[in-house]
Amino acid sequence: MRIRTGGTVLLATLLALSACGGEPSDWSDESGQTQTVDHFRLVQAEDGLREWMLTGDSAVYREADSLLFMTEVNIVFYENDIPESFVRSDTGTSDLMSGATVLWGNVHAENTDGRTLDTDLLNWSDSLETFETDCLVTFVIPEGDGTVTTLHGRGVILDTGLSAVGDVIVRDSFTAVTTGELLFDD
Repeated sequence: MRIRTGGTVLLATLLALSACGGEPSDWSDESGQTQTVDHFRLVQAEDGLREWMLTGDSAVYREADSLLFMTEVNIVFYENDIPESFVRSDTGTSDLMSGATVLWGNVHAENTDGRTLDTDLLNWSDSLETFETDCLVTFVIPEGDGTVTTLHGRGVILDTGLSAVGDVIVRDSFTAVTTGELLFDD
């Protein structure tokens, strides 16, 4: 692990990103000392059981406000210390004080049951244990009978295991397609 302190972080390449895949507005006003870390890992555990693990290719930590800017982000969520779901993205920020993490750029989430979620931007709240986005999403749900339901829409709230929190909320242009062999009783 290599740590560097001081200096200015150049994030100009992020300016070209779209609104749903863009850099969070609170990153651009940098002040205070920074630390750069390659190949980092953060683990949250309680009573010796892992709850989640956040890893990345590199990170810049801004000490003034405990904001972490990450590249090649991977998150593993655990249920009783067993991996339950996985999320990856090109980039992300994490507010280490509030537990709010924003992931953007080719965000892909999947769980051990085969459910997948693809979007441009995903917010993760550690305290609420939820994912939320207002962007377009594709959510694929394999069913036990061999069928697959694919949901396309804008705006969902899911728990970290990729299950609905209450009702699945889709705010705009929603479609659902089920594929596979459906058995009908005559």
